[in-house]
Amino acid sequence: MSAITSIYRAHEKKFDAVISVILGLMIWQLVDSFFIRNPLVLVGPSRVIQSFLNLVSRGVLARHVYATFVEFILGYLVGVVIGIGLGVAMALSRRTREILSPWVMIWYNAPIILLAPLFITAFGLGLASKVVIVFIAAVFPVLFNTYTGLTTVDGRLVEAVRAFGGNSKQIFFKVTVPGALPLMMTGLRLSVGRALVGAIVSEFFGARAGIGFFITAASEAFRTAEALVGVVLLAIGGYVTFEVLKYAERKIAPWYEHRV
Repeated sequence: MSAITSIYRAHEKKFDAVISVILGLMIWQLVDSFFIRNPLVLVGPSRVIQSFLNLVSRGVLARHVYATFVEFILGYLVGVVIGIGLGVAMALSRRTREILSPWVMIWYNAPIILLAPLFITAFGLGLASKVVIVFIAAVFPVLFNTYTGLTTVDGRLVEAVRAFGGNSKQIFFKVTVPGALPLMMTGLRLSVGRALVGAIVSEFFGARAGIGFFITAASEAFRTAEALVGVVLLAIGGYVTFEVLKYAERKIAPWYEHRV
């Protein structure tokens, strides 16, 4: 018994997460089995899994998953690069910050679901418009966290390096950037969810493939189980990406205390 307890304590967070998911699925299944009689309203995990296996055997899902993945990864990567670049520029230059701040706030507060048709009209129905929408959704968490991280580094560390003769370049790369890394990585993780939402929104208008298109088509045809397959795939994809970035954060910034 003590061996089981020690194993549990060594991996307590993982066990708790697995137990939480299992309990959630059991409650979902019980609600479907005893309280929901209309399969158009809700279906349980067993029917979602059955629908998933059926879709996989028919080869339906592959093209939709691939389309969304390409849109997501391209828009996300562009958002990360530009978000970090703008965050650094705004942190280092007051004039740049004053020039960009109004535009950043305007675009950040603009509802992406209303802008999507405009981008599709401007960039066409192809991949370009969808990448732009994902980029707009993903860039701001990266930008804000990069800027905040660079401007909130402990001033005592900066003064210590300066006292030992460190120049501005050394202070930036040896103190400011390492101090900002945890917040920058947090921005990367937060932008995953927004990027996925952007990818799905982009597929609501004029798309012929993608998980968002698949969910919409299944919902309109009252195929609730198939629609939930798409939702679950998105949730799993977002969670896996989030965990990969969290692992990368532990490797890049091992000195940072992780609570999430």
